[in-house]
Amino acid sequence: MIHHKKRKKPAKVFYIILIGIIFCLGFKLAWHTGSATVKLIPASSAKHGETYKTLPDSPNNNQTYRIAIDPGHGGKDPGATGVSGAYEKEFNLSLAGRVFDILEEDPLFEPFMTRIDDQFVELEDRAAIANDWNADVMISIHGNTYTDPTTSGTETLYRHEDSIPLAQTLQKQVVKGLGLRDRGIKEEQLKVLATPKMPAVLVEVGYLTNADDEQLLLSNEGLERAAQSIVDGLRDYFMGEQGHSAGQQTDGSPHEISSSGTNQNQSMEKKVYFNGSAKDGKQVALTFDDGPDAIVTPQILDILRENDIKATFFILGDRAASHPETVRRIVEEGHAIGNHSWSHPNFKEITMEEVMKQINDTQDKLNDIIGYRPSLFRPPYGALDEEKVEAIQSLDLAIVNWSVDTMDWSGLPAQGIMQRIHTQLKPGGIILQHTANGKNHLANTIEALKQLIPDLKDQGYSFVTVPELLHLPDTQ
Repeated sequence: MIHHKKRKKPAKVFYIILIGIIFCLGFKLAWHTGSATVKLIPASSAKHGETYKTLPDSPNNNQTYRIAIDPGHGGKDPGATGVSGAYEKEFNLSLAGRVFDILEEDPLFEPFMTRIDDQFVELEDRAAIANDWNADVMISIHGNTYTDPTTSGTETLYRHEDSIPLAQTLQKQVVKGLGLRDRGIKEEQLKVLATPKMPAVLVEVGYLTNADDEQLLLSNEGLERAAQSIVDGLRDYFMGEQGHSAGQQTDGSPHEISSSGTNQNQSMEKKVYFNGSAKDGKQVALTFDDGPDAIVTPQILDILRENDIKATFFILGDRAASHPETVRRIVEEGHAIGNHSWSHPNFKEITMEEVMKQINDTQDKLNDIIGYRPSLFRPPYGALDEEKVEAIQSLDLAIVNWSVDTMDWSGLPAQGIMQRIHTQLKPGGIILQHTANGKNHLANTIEALKQLIPDLKDQGYSFVTVPELLHLPDTQ
């Protein structure tokens, strides 16, 4: 018995020492974290995922804009660990709560949060909440992390093309508000951005693993600046004031800069257009790419003529050479035309010399057919880098992309096309459709066009050409 007691005594001492070490480490960590960060404010008053089904699930009709705010991570998923030991999930929630509070005071917006406390929400459920609520946009808020502690800056991620204008506008405002390095916008295959039916982005506000970034982001001043910047970006996005150059969105409003030709009060700003201004009322521009052809384009023209609607056709040079009579018909029936390159290459994958040839050859061919060179250019796939944007603008061409991508080329049924339009369209929108290079001779496009014209008219929209929408000249 004495021998047995002597064997257990060292074990008891070991366990006592171990418990003491754990207690000291825990106390030190708690003290260190608390001393290095501000108190993160919870969003306990916000509307959130547990109550979203009590909210109306009817369309919003543009009376207010519904903003789904998604504080990243939560619960069992802490996200990144900052330099101070603070968890990303707490930062995300605190910043999201501040964004919510500002939006709630603005009659233009109706905000909503996917979580308001330290709960875990599955990624697909976050998108489902936004979809069920018929949100106009979804913003997932995050702090970033990297193994290199010197890495710093703000970046905004998107998955689908219809989210690019939102990503650009928020990125611009958050960089402006916080003054961190501009890391740009990036396409990422993120699950949380995969299934939202509305434009959706993930804002990586700054790097919690960078000491300077974290000190700013966890301060009251930094949180307020970041929240206000996100709200400013939303206001710009919805009010049509997404001014930008080299790929940042603009409002499409006219500017008094002298230009030659008959339209001296209209000029090309150094920007890429995605939409017009909501201030001009409920206007929408229908655009058709990749034509003309002998099958689909005439059907589209017939429908437009029957409904007395003017649209804009972005034309390929090689197709114009094959179907000059259709190009002439487009112009004779009052539609606008734009240059869409000669053969539809990806401009990010060809040389500058090839880019210039693609554009100039198409301009020359269109001039031969209709007697003038158009003022509009749309890059194939909407793809351009900054250097090529500047080069194209030097040709006195306005670069025009779109705010609504119907995905008609993919064979998406007419019902799906209509759903995308209902979800993405805002006053001043530019709708992308096609007249060639689609499945089944774009029968879905034809059917959807027959539906969307009366549907949008019933909603109070008027149809205009892109030059009318953006207050630009038709010709060079």
